[in-house]
Amino acid sequence: MLELHNTLSDRLEPFTPLENGRVLMYHCGPTVKEPINLSKFRSYLLADVLRRKMEADGNAVVQVMNITDVGHLNEFEEDIIELAAARTGLYAWELVEKEVKLFHEDRKALNVLDAHHYPHAREHITDMIEMIEALEKKGCTYQAGGNLYFDIEKASRLGMLSHRTPEQLTAALAESRTPPHPEKKNALDIDLWRTDIEHQRHWPSPWGRGFPGWHVECVAMGRKYLGESFDIHTGAHDNVFPHHECEIAQGESLSDKPLANYWLHSGEVKIDGQPMSLKNRNMVTVHELLEAGFRGAVIRVALLSVHYSEPLEFSEERADDAREKVNSVLGFHEYLVDEAGDGTEDPAAVESWITEADEAFNSAIDANLDYPAGLKVVTDLTERLEPEDIQNPGNALAALRRWDAVLGILG
Repeated sequence: MLELHNTLSDRLEPFTPLENGRVLMYHCGPTVKEPINLSKFRSYLLADVLRRKMEADGNAVVQVMNITDVGHLNEFEEDIIELAAARTGLYAWELVEKEVKLFHEDRKALNVLDAHHYPHAREHITDMIEMIEALEKKGCTYQAGGNLYFDIEKASRLGMLSHRTPEQLTAALAESRTPPHPEKKNALDIDLWRTDIEHQRHWPSPWGRGFPGWHVECVAMGRKYLGESFDIHTGAHDNVFPHHECEIAQGESLSDKPLANYWLHSGEVKIDGQPMSLKNRNMVTVHELLEAGFRGAVIRVALLSVHYSEPLEFSEERADDAREKVNSVLGFHEYLVDEAGDGTEDPAAVESWITEADEAFNSAIDANLDYPAGLKVVTDLTERLEPEDIQNPGNALAALRRWDAVLGILG
């Protein structure tokens, strides 16, 4: 049985969907201002393997990954997409279209399955306004300086996801060098609507022309496609606070239900021991690696080579090891295709090595998506098996494809 480490409870929990045989998943997608870095893509691979596992277990999955194309502000309260666009000489919407296309190209190169929905924030402004109005009716908002804010005092479970008190969250916000907006009653209060006609993209609203706050967007789009409460929400480690804490505060204030039952977060990626960040000037993007000649499968396996919850050091050695693993799996697959002929599987022909590998692989993935251990099961076989060990190539090919349906190496 699949167990997942739930960030919300900080423990392993057996996975039980809200509706038997159906799994609803939401994943924080890219802010489309530049090519996506390895750390963010690592979180997309977590979502991808999780979705593949759910489907391999026979579940019908609805997967949503948002595209943030408006409202994401930096610590100086500047729209980071507009800033990036200004550096390129493009308008914000022109840059968005360019980067969305690039994101999907990179995603497909890494064999990340298509989500069922990729909602763009700017296409769901009406949904966000309706959600904000609902929060307003519940007495969760206040206006100041022409802007509308969520009163964090109305959030009953604030800090539950990051396991910190409101005081600790306030201190963390201060450490992030994000100055509180002077008109906010509490530094933790959430931007719902900013009135700003100078912003390149602004819309009419009951509070004046402007744009929605970043933390509003995922709640509104999640509710639209998945309902008030869904099974799983994933993201990168840096989404826990403030983004996901803010999502929970708004969503649960509206419905009095858990926004999501399971929360999963991927660990950071490091380069030379330093976390990948703009501050450390060590950002590496998937697109750069693809342009440098790396195969998508190699990047994928490198990012799957360490358990998703742990930090991952990306290096030449890790890439070389991933390349060997990919070549081993591809070579084994090619051999089996040649030997299997029409690929007929004979379920009556039980082969002990397949049965044992099935059990080991499934046990690894069931143990909180331990895909490095699952991958090791497969690569150990590719290195150990001799042709005479494979009695029925059709059965072996079916088994390899069964495991790869979760790992996603073959494409």
